[in-house]
This record gives sequence, C-alpha cells and structure tokens, in this order.
Amino acid sequence: MTDELITGFEEFKRYQYDENSEQAIMPRLVEEGQSPRYFLISCIDSRANPGTIFRARPGTFFAHKAMGAIVRPYKQGTALAAALQFALDYNKVEKIVVLGHTNCGAMKALADNIEDPEISSFIEVAQQALVRAKSSCGCESDQEKLLDKTVEETVLESSKNLMSYPSVKRAVEEGRAQIVPWVFEMRKGDLLEYNYESQAFEKITTHSNNSDSRQQA
Repeated sequence: MTDELITGFEEFKRYQYDENSEQAIMPRLVEEGQSPRYFLISCIDSRANPGTIFRARPGTFFAHKAMGAIVRPYKQGTALAAALQFALDYNKVEKIVVLGHTNCGAMKALADNIEDPEISSFIEVAQQALVRAKSSCGCESDQEKLLDKTVEETVLESSKNLMSYPSVKRAVEEGRAQIVPWVFEMRKGDLLEYNYESQAFEKITTHSNNSDSRQQA
C-alpha cells in the first residue's frame, strides 16, 4: 500500500503550493529556478534521510545517496560525477556535505565481511577505513565503538575521494566550494563535524526546547 506516501504528498502540497500558506515556495522555485547552497551525500538508511532530519525547505540542497555515504574514487560517467559537475559548475553549490551516521548497516556489513558480491563489491572501498578504525581505537572487541569509528573514517575517506573528481577539485582549489565531513549520531540526536585542527569529530549542535532551532553549515 502507498497510502502513507500519498498522504505525505498531500500534506507537502498543502504547505508548499497553497497560496494561503506562508511556507509555499514551490511555485516561485518552478518559475525562477533553483539555487541550492549545498550538495549532500548521505546513506540510503531510511532513518537518516536529510530531508527529514534537517527539515529542509524545497530548494535547499541537491542530494545523492549511497550505502554508507560512500564516495568511490572518480570515474567518468557515473551518476555522482555528473551530479557534482552539474551542481558545482552550473548551480554554484558552495558546500559538499558527506553525511555518515551511527548504527549504519553498511559499516556492519563491512565489518562482518558480508558475502553478498553485489554489496561487498561496492563497500570494499571502505576497507581501509575499517583498518584505520581498528588501529585507531583499539576497540575491535567493542563492536559498537568499532563501527562508530569506522563510520567516521569512511566519511573522511569519502571526503578525500571527492577531491579525485575534477569538478570538485577545481571548485575547492578556486575557493568556490568546501567539503564538510559530518556524522549524524543517531542514538542521541547529535550532529558532529570533523575539526581539521583537532583531527576529531566534534558536536556542532545544541539541544533546545525550540523545535525550530537549527544550526546551518
């Protein structure tokens, strides 16, 4: 049944198309075009959907999804390469956010050495992230800590791989764009950003009673 999807769409239409709604911006976006500031690369996990966790209005960001938010090294003609070039060269996106999350099934599959060739052939690019996680935290016996560290290392590996994409390298070197490594800590509801000076992921959000309180990148 698709009833819940249709119900959700009707609610979206009521808020974003109704001329009596203060939030309605879709007609303007259709007329004037889009100008998102962000390109979000996130996991396929249904609990970490950027449109949900950031409560973003239409037109806020471009989105690309992959297991574990994994970015493989550049290869011409891939969906990600084309999307990044379109976003950076033609829409002047300012920030590329790599958004990993805790309790990630892709990281567990990686650590468990899953035998499904379709999945393993994609996530194997994060093998070195797993190796670094084991070496860094010395917590191989603590599965939860190991997986959390693997998430962080994979986000950093993906951020590094982004620089192999010509459109990204060009935009970053020209100062037009920035790569931002983030982790959504799903258990507590925190957002972490990698601090290049301290070389650690640090919490950048504060809890508030105001449900509309959000911190932008």
